[in-house]
Amino acid sequence: MIWLLMLIFFLIALYLFAIFPRFSKKKELLKYQYVPYAHRGLHNEEYPENSLKAFENALRHGFGIELDVQLTKDKEVVICHDFNLKRACGIDKEIDACTYEELCQYSLFNTEHTIPRLKDVLDLIDHQVPIIIEIKQKGINCEICKLTADLLDTYHDSYIVESFNPMAMHWYMKNRPQVIRGQLSSDFSKNKDVHPVMGFLFKHLCANFLSRPDFIAYDIDESHEFSFQLLKKWICSVGWTCKSEKEYEKVKKDFDIIIFEGFIPK
Repeated sequence: MIWLLMLIFFLIALYLFAIFPRFSKKKELLKYQYVPYAHRGLHNEEYPENSLKAFENALRHGFGIELDVQLTKDKEVVICHDFNLKRACGIDKEIDACTYEELCQYSLFNTEHTIPRLKDVLDLIDHQVPIIIEIKQKGINCEICKLTADLLDTYHDSYIVESFNPMAMHWYMKNRPQVIRGQLSSDFSKNKDVHPVMGFLFKHLCANFLSRPDFIAYDIDESHEFSFQLLKKWICSVGWTCKSEKEYEKVKKDFDIIIFEGFIPK
């Protein structure tokens, strides 16, 4: 019996060790809270997602901005959500297989707009509103983290970073410990690109030991998950993505930060 109790105690301790975050940035995070963040900019049919015009639109309304960064073949940090260009540009190519010059030839969602670079977006926003930057990293190669961090090193106190990939946040923990970092998560059971075991661990935030995140960003539809509910009592919680005014009113008290799209919060 005593061995069983010891085993249970050990497993509980191991679980808590795996999921526990960092607590030292709680005060610094306050400036980013209670501001609605426009998901990929305040986009619509005229201003496509993650375009300069969508970011300008968010600025006009005074919203914070959430955006996605990834790397081109010639090592430019660009703003785009999908790794593949098929949805955004109608071209079946991976972004990391294209140079930035090539990307400039493709229009975003059949508009006149093209994929912007991070440095151009930073010049546009110029500290006017806070930014949530999602690192879109494939595997364990953290080059996107380094090149993004190099661009952000002079952009002080106006951004936080997050990623689904715990290795990206691990890089930030080791190389930019002063930067506020967050772990993105959801239910990965329907994602065929994620191994079921890894999906289970990520869903339950058991990779937090790799990065000790300062906040957790969780899918609003899956936010009942136990590990998230446990941690949100202690650290900043981010809910993504709220898609209606009705849903916004329903969940805004449950999260410190809300990322929204498809409507304008009042």
